[in-house]
Amino acid sequence: MFDSIRLYETFINRVNPLSKILMATLLFVTVLLIHNPNTLLYFLLFNLILLIILSGIKPQYILALLGAIFISGILSSTYMILYGQGDTTLYRLGIIHISQESLIRGIHVAMRGVILSLFGALIIFTTRITDIFYALMIHLKLPPKYAYSFMAAIRMVPLIISEYMQLRQAKKVRAPLINKKYVTGFAAVKSTIITLLSQSIRRSYRLSIAMESKGFSNNKRSFYRETSFSRLDLYFFLLLLISLLISIYLSQHCFIFNTNDARSI
Repeated sequence: MFDSIRLYETFINRVNPLSKILMATLLFVTVLLIHNPNTLLYFLLFNLILLIILSGIKPQYILALLGAIFISGILSSTYMILYGQGDTTLYRLGIIHISQESLIRGIHVAMRGVILSLFGALIIFTTRITDIFYALMIHLKLPPKYAYSFMAAIRMVPLIISEYMQLRQAKKVRAPLINKKYVTGFAAVKSTIITLLSQSIRRSYRLSIAMESKGFSNNKRSFYRETSFSRLDLYFFLLLLISLLISIYLSQHCFIFNTNDARSI
């Protein structure tokens, strides 16, 4: 999916998708249990470096993604910062009250979201969606009928988007010959949805006929792409663990925030 914007591949691309999902789950729980904003700050920097170096994506796309991630992180903490409680007032205007305590708590919450977004972006950029379903079928014994159904549905999303764009262009060309209510407004939305649904139903029916004609069943089968666990999975886990341990060490010796627990302020 991201081959057109990828410059190079790293060992993360060869890590088992199930290992990545497990690490993402452990990272989510770990970040929720970390209440030291200094630790989160250093861990955020490590995840940022990992994304830039190991994703292999072109710099302009990385910059655009980082801008969206940090903006969304700031917006998610705005309410806590502007309307929080605290004794050390930094700015007050009407109901807006920014205190030192609310600012630290807001930044703490924002850093949690940014860390998870950075790691999630790294996983998305280095994992093929088909490899995830193959890993689920091979290692977790997910029935092929469900896995291939999801893969077929995901493959159809770009086709639906392409058909939607073609439908919009066709309506613009034929706009003088069509009643305006079918070009703009609710009637236009309804006609577009019905058209896309009917085309999707026809495509799904043709796909089911093709799978049935090829003898597709839910019995034991071989796979074109095999996934397995390797030492690369362990290396990736150790890389994250070392990053976390270094972040904890730096937070105790080179702290930026004057607190070790955002809950206590």
